[in-house]
Amino acid sequence: MVQKIESTVDEYLNKLEEAEGSFDFQVLLEDFKEKAMGDETAVWFLFKNIIKESIEQPEVFETKPSYIVGVFYILSDLDNEKSYSLIKWFVQNCSEKTPHGVIELLSSLITSFTILEFKEFITFARASNQAQSAIGFMTLYNLFLEDRLTKDQATVLYNHSKTYTNTRYHIGEAPGLIQEHYKDIYVNSGKTKKIDLDFI
Repeated sequence: MVQKIESTVDEYLNKLEEAEGSFDFQVLLEDFKEKAMGDETAVWFLFKNIIKESIEQPEVFETKPSYIVGVFYILSDLDNEKSYSLIKWFVQNCSEKTPHGVIELLSSLITSFTILEFKEFITFARASNQAQSAIGFMTLYNLFLEDRLTKDQATVLYNHSKTYTNTRYHIGEAPGLIQEHYKDIYVNSGKTKKIDLDFI
């Protein structure tokens, strides 16, 4: 049984290599997605192998970008426990050699999952591994701007944003925007703006 699964995984990998760069590549990804929806064991092993390779050899993001990105999109579309576990496995083990573009992509795709746990991602945001930290922080940033955090969760993120830094990945104005958005919602929302009567 195991040997048959491994053989099928090898077959799928060969198909990916042959189809890369052509229209058939996207068709193949859709086929893998359907197989995953049908819970085919071999295709889940394929996804796991590709994710594992990206963890152990981050240079594949340069040499085989369509493989990894394609799998990330499929996992996001599937939105189930298996796909979420694989994405989370990557975040937990990703290298600081992971390209910035991948960090941006993942922090955006992850928000499509319906089973996100705030505690997990604030833990990632506080990690010493800067790739993991950037994914965690930017995922929560995106969730906050989408108004998908509770007030308590937003407060935790707001407090963390005041001291958050990442010297490896560019996070732009995200910390400042979190603080501004938080104040607009929870601090300034009940205040009445002073009316200027100087023109009278």
